[in-house]
Amino acid sequence: MPSEQVEELSAERTIERINLPLRVQHFALLVSVTLLIVTGLALLYWDSAFGRLLIALEGGFEARGTLHRIAAGLLIATTLYHLLYILFSRQGHEEFMQMLLRVQDFRDYGAALLYDLGLRAEKPQLDRYSYREKFQYWAFALFIVVMIGSGFVLWFHNWFFGLLPKWAFDVALAVHGGTGTLILIVLTLWHLYIVHLSPGRFPIDWSFWDGKISESQLQEEHPLEYKRLKEKGLL
Repeated sequence: MPSEQVEELSAERTIERINLPLRVQHFALLVSVTLLIVTGLALLYWDSAFGRLLIALEGGFEARGTLHRIAAGLLIATTLYHLLYILFSRQGHEEFMQMLLRVQDFRDYGAALLYDLGLRAEKPQLDRYSYREKFQYWAFALFIVVMIGSGFVLWFHNWFFGLLPKWAFDVALAVHGGTGTLILIVLTLWHLYIVHLSPGRFPIDWSFWDGKISESQLQEEHPLEYKRLKEKGLL
């Protein structure tokens, strides 16, 4: 690459797109969900060589259970923090309102699909949060509600035995394990790829850590947001 291009890239301006409270919430979610998946897989496949290896690495069966409950507590605390951030913070409320699904998101999805199939010449013009971020957000929100609800039934089973029939615990166990497996698939095959492994982002996108992206990336991936910030003189 010519030296002039190297200097231009190194001097490219970065823009903070994700504020500190959101980064803290995302990091807490990352830690809690990762621990829940690893310790949950160990229990789900306890009778396999893979499960026994995970249990050994986690310090034994009792330590695995303790780790799983600590991670569950962190997930619940993160969820409550997120709700409070939405309800009592102006920034949080504004971010949430931009996460609401609109008709335009489905139009953008259709346009992007046509573009990927070569049936459309131009990519759709996306705003701060596109259909990708919104679909992931609401899918994960649903997963968390299901996981916390079924997890409470299993965690406090002695108390719930006086309220629920036996089949309810079987359903809770199946739903908890199945949803956890689905979360793992979504994270690895969808979220992880889009955010870190797709072309132009590989091997990692550090915006989850410092909240910053380059001006060219903002213009390429979120042109409507870029245009709005440019018109307001915020760039």
